[in-house]
Amino acid sequence: MQDLLGFEKMVTPIVIRILYFLGLLVVLISGVSALFSGGFRGILTGIAILIFGAIMVRVYSELLILLFRIHDNLVSINQQMKDRNPSGQL
Repeated sequence: MQDLLGFEKMVTPIVIRILYFLGLLVVLISGVSALFSGGFRGILTGIAILIFGAIMVRVYSELLILLFRIHDNLVSINQQMKDRNPSGQL
């Protein structure tokens, strides 16, 4: 609990995963509704939404998660540097 209140543990990656699945649900609903909107153009639009929408939601989510992984790696490097040199001088 102290990690959460002290901002030592990030909550946003969990939120990003939830938003990813909600985004996929929106893409699915949009794609299926476009498929049944009528005509050949609606079918092409629906397929495009399903394919490219799912890819774009995934890419956007991965980019956001990447920022937090970089943060975790930097914190780990910082901790290793402190462990090697406890006086704080480099």
